[in-house]
Amino acid sequence: MSQPTSAPTAGTPAPTELRRSIRVPGLVVHYVTSVIGTGILILPGHAAAEAGPLSLVAWVVLVIYSYPLGLVFARLSIRHPTSRGIAEFIEYAFGGRAARWTSSFLMLTLLVANPVLGLAAARYLLGSWDPEPDTLAVAGVGFLLMVGSILFNLLGVKVSGRVQGLVLGALVGFLVVVMVISLPHADPANLQPVAPHGWLAAGQALIICFFGFIGWENAAPVAEEVVEPRRTYPRAILWAVLAVGALYLAMSVTVVLVLPAGATEGSQITAFATLLQVASGREVALVGNVVAIVLLLLASNAWVMGTSRVVYSAARDGMLPSALARTSGRDAVPYAALLALVPGYAVPVGLLALTGSTETRLITATSAAFLLIFLATFLAARRLLSGRGIRLCVLLVTVGTVAILPFFGTSLLYAAALIGVAFLLTLPRGRW
Repeated sequence: MSQPTSAPTAGTPAPTELRRSIRVPGLVVHYVTSVIGTGILILPGHAAAEAGPLSLVAWVVLVIYSYPLGLVFARLSIRHPTSRGIAEFIEYAFGGRAARWTSSFLMLTLLVANPVLGLAAARYLLGSWDPEPDTLAVAGVGFLLMVGSILFNLLGVKVSGRVQGLVLGALVGFLVVVMVISLPHADPANLQPVAPHGWLAAGQALIICFFGFIGWENAAPVAEEVVEPRRTYPRAILWAVLAVGALYLAMSVTVVLVLPAGATEGSQITAFATLLQVASGREVALVGNVVAIVLLLLASNAWVMGTSRVVYSAARDGMLPSALARTSGRDAVPYAALLALVPGYAVPVGLLALTGSTETRLITATSAAFLLIFLATFLAARRLLSGRGIRLCVLLVTVGTVAILPFFGTSLLYAAALIGVAFLLTLPRGRW
């Protein structure tokens, strides 16, 4: 087995070193913004439409499941606190060749998936004026929003983290106010029947709700910038799971109790828009659009940060040109890796524009890929982590991932294509 690349040693930062500055609050914000997205607005309504009150069981199961899921990634990040993240875990468990393939596969998946956030935000933004915005316009504005997230991250972890935290706090406060004002209109009769579409609908609700919990792995690539990882990660993951779980459960309970059966059918933000109408007594869909846009931009900023660290570590390992591992002297911002995301995102967005497709195609192309990356990480964790409790967590999330994977259908074919491209990119060749 080849010797894994270690994180930079302590001392005066070199031009290719990152700097530890993320503490518990900053890591909690990074977790929450990586996971929440517009899932808090969209998924409770979709799950309720699919399974009725039974969808609440799916939410409870996944909130419980998300803690061992996040904890496994956190424990691995504590053991290997480097920006290589998942590639580092795989290398220690299975060797250098598997690590290079995983790093390439992860990078491709992130470059294809990240633009979904910008494109969705663009659709909400343009939808404020045109209910059915032009696909080319969505692609153009979505790409510009992704570029904006890249430029935002150039400000550095400290500045961007403070801004993310303040905006997230204000947004969560607004969501709580909407739910509190809506709850007096709750009707316990909406809890009957418990399973209007049959008990098997709980399985489909689980698949829908699962998308609301992708993002816990996004804290692995920033481990090299976390202060005292051994103390910071356990505290941050606990607070983050509590925050995310409370928000999802509160919103899902509010949707089920306040909105009668059938009210959650329709467009993406119908359920939240209806709650806004209940809370204010008038139609305020525009406010729903603004909230969705801000949530998407917060998530975009967090994912751009994580993806840039994957590119940075790949360059430092020699998989990409070494110039992409350069950082700014003062704030240790990996500016080269961040700017490389501009053409990286331009490719999938450009293909969508040329084919007239929507961001749904990118979701389909990457959802199963994320699960396969999860599965590879859990298999590595089984070799690397010791202790009865954490090994039980690894077993739980592994079984859960394997059970869910067959339901992803067509997405598995896209994942196979990404695997093939990743394999070609890691064929032996001269170093850059």
